[in-house]
Amino acid sequence: MRTYQAKEIAEIVNGKIIAGADTAEVADCSTDSRESGEMLLFVPVIGERVDAHDFIADAYKNGMRVTFTSRGEVVPGTEDMTYIQVEDTVAALQQFAAQVRSEYDIPVVGVTGSVGKTTTKEMIAAALSVGMKVLKTEGNMNSQVGLPKMMMRLNEEHEIAVIEMGMSLPGEMARLAKVAKPACAVLTNIGVSHIGQLGSKEKIRQEKLNIINELPERGVIIVNANDPLLAELKSARGRVGVDEVTKEKLVSHHIVTYGTDENADYRATDISYMGDKTFFLLNKKNDVVMQPVILSALGEHNVLNALAAIAVAEYFEVEPKDAAKGLMAYNPPAMRGGRQEKEGIIVIDDTYNASPDSMKGGIDILMATKAERHIAVLADMLELGEFSESCHREVGAYLATKKTIEAPEQHADLLVAIGTEAKYYAEEAKGIEAHCFANNSEAMAFLKDFLKPGDAVLVKGSRGMHLEEIVDGILK
Repeated sequence: MRTYQAKEIAEIVNGKIIAGADTAEVADCSTDSRESGEMLLFVPVIGERVDAHDFIADAYKNGMRVTFTSRGEVVPGTEDMTYIQVEDTVAALQQFAAQVRSEYDIPVVGVTGSVGKTTTKEMIAAALSVGMKVLKTEGNMNSQVGLPKMMMRLNEEHEIAVIEMGMSLPGEMARLAKVAKPACAVLTNIGVSHIGQLGSKEKIRQEKLNIINELPERGVIIVNANDPLLAELKSARGRVGVDEVTKEKLVSHHIVTYGTDENADYRATDISYMGDKTFFLLNKKNDVVMQPVILSALGEHNVLNALAAIAVAEYFEVEPKDAAKGLMAYNPPAMRGGRQEKEGIIVIDDTYNASPDSMKGGIDILMATKAERHIAVLADMLELGEFSESCHREVGAYLATKKTIEAPEQHADLLVAIGTEAKYYAEEAKGIEAHCFANNSEAMAFLKDFLKPGDAVLVKGSRGMHLEEIVDGILK
């Protein structure tokens, strides 16, 4: 982004300068007082446990010379720092980011969904990068704070941005849409992540659909036809339970579908696996030419993500054959299904987070991996509220039905369940040897004696279960 003076920022966010020079300049922002740089605007976020206003002095010591404040007071020792008083620091950050975004006349692809946002975002960026300069969301910067910070990284070199958009509470997606203003909205699926806060999958869909509220006149909505709640958007768009603004967008904008369903606009057929690669044929509706696609990732869920990427790329005039070349360069991000091997043991690290749908995707990757034994290390899925037991049972039952790619009669060889809710996996995984453990250290002690060369091990659970400890233990 360009350089802004404090007085410009104050006007943008409806704030007031209460100390310091109104000509002080910034070229980026930070929510971390430990970062250093004179051109950083410090944004003190008030969290559940910590109020970052308490760290304004640290930000000053590290060179920052402009800060937002909702307290309206100057910290002793920082009198030459420029303070911009605002009502809400996060809201001010979003207003500032929206202004930065508006100064760049480039399209934004917004990506949301209960599962697969990050992978789909990465694949879309890979497909577009064949012909365009792409800004993409880094790490987990998809939140009320992270997304605005990401938008501030726009510069003159970028031709398009692929932005991941996450939400967990009502109203959050609408606020993000006002900042990012996507021209293309991608919805990967509607699962049960955050169902404890929102109450039903229909309400989750309603909230996620607010991503389309800021679509321009010729925007497009790209949805997963394999997901029943998203498939409805095309067949029953005027009858979907959403607010009037969203309904108007659904009715007036073009909806493109992808999936394995025969009616999908972008359809995958002839899916097969070899080593750590997935092969499939892209079939476009009303097109007799089929495009071969190769992914360095296993699982049908990754095929769906790739289809979304190709659909987005073609909307922005990147040919499917070129998008397929871009996808060949894709590799799974850390902790999201990537493979590591140590002394003949393959470890599938999918420890970033978990929901029933992503658990099933991880199980698919495990069972598609060539190995002598297939071992699932599954920990609790968190934030499911009253649905927790049924969701854990659903995953256990799914594991029991899955067979290896090589042998249609071969189930997983072992289930290691970790946590308080994980026992329900074991109860439903009929016919599979299961061991339940209260914590990671107990599970690791068992695995040290059990694992041997030729094993493939899936390690997956919610982020709060810290399963990277299991991955590190196996690799060490």
